[in-house]
Amino acid sequence: MMAHQLQLEKEKYRQWVKAGLGLGYLKEGLVPFCNDIADQQHKDILQIIRSTKSLPSTVTCGGCQVETLKPDHKPVGSAKNRVCPLGQVKCSCCFKGKIACPNNICGAIYDYIVQHHSSSPPAPNWKSTDAQQWSTDPWSICKCFINAPGYEQKQSAGKTDCTGLLHLMINNQYFHSHIGCNVTGTNNLFSKVRQYRNNIFHSSSMELEEREANSYIDDMVAVLQDGKELLQQPDAQIAVKKLQDLKKTDFIISTESFEEILRQIKEEMGKVLKSTENFATQYDDLKKKLLELETKMSDQKKGKLENKKELEELKKTITEEKKEKLEMEIEQAKLKEKLTVLETLVSEQKEEMAKIKTQTSSDQSQTEYEQTKLGKLIFVLMVYIQVY
Repeated sequence: MMAHQLQLEKEKYRQWVKAGLGLGYLKEGLVPFCNDIADQQHKDILQIIRSTKSLPSTVTCGGCQVETLKPDHKPVGSAKNRVCPLGQVKCSCCFKGKIACPNNICGAIYDYIVQHHSSSPPAPNWKSTDAQQWSTDPWSICKCFINAPGYEQKQSAGKTDCTGLLHLMINNQYFHSHIGCNVTGTNNLFSKVRQYRNNIFHSSSMELEEREANSYIDDMVAVLQDGKELLQQPDAQIAVKKLQDLKKTDFIISTESFEEILRQIKEEMGKVLKSTENFATQYDDLKKKLLELETKMSDQKKGKLENKKELEELKKTITEEKKEKLEMEIEQAKLKEKLTVLETLVSEQKEEMAKIKTQTSSDQSQTEYEQTKLGKLIFVLMVYIQVY
């Protein structure tokens, strides 16, 4: 009975590793495609802007900061009720003191990014990008479409994991014209595959049923066989062959496989930790802002503010900020739960290690047992040590 249970656990672990390796192969297949489309988009952006504004063909800019950049588009509405005509929430166009690009190019690129972000309302990730690079580096623009933390230092498609590449393909409307599959909404193939990374690397058991692992791989293959262009990409089809090989019954967990999964988990945990740090900073800033607003409201009650319209605006702002504060608290709780998963893994695997000396019987292979339970323990401990 014990030997049978160990065999089942070993097989589920193999399936989990198999799915993790699949994500790596998926990335290999997407990188050349994403690089090509990113380069095409960058050339088109610059050509359109230079042509529309009659700028020299060599004009670039390396001095603008996204935090202070003034977009080309202007807000609509009254001075106290400014709204972005492109639909972006808290758009730079609605704030005073922004600086126009001296070379007349970065403001237009800002507009282009907002207009081509597929979410509703458009929500580019300005924190991941460097506007100084927009006119010379295609990937600095692409990062605006990766709506997840942890990609600030990624300088190319090759340095970006498959989740980031899928974010780009889903959120960037320019990519849509190069993809046959409908990538709108949340139930499309590309969005499903993007979620698999969380399913795999946030698993507390490090186990998958064969049926589930094969389903993940089949969907990864379907992404790389998208009929519009990916199906004709040599690198994508080489990756398809690797993915299909994973489903063979003689698939073996090699040392290289082990190291690849370790690398991917380290990267995933790094992102979670980065998200936690970012949220902590944002949360502190928000609490400070709320305190200032509530102090202002208190002054009003003392008769220092007499403008009723200003009072209503103040009340509205406080309500919105409190709502954002609550949403951040919920997100922080989710991130904390993800980190707790790792600690739980360590605790569980320590218990399994203690059983090694007492549960190994004559009809079991010590080597086989160590490759499953002890191997998993060492694996998790290595991740734990290097991440924390």
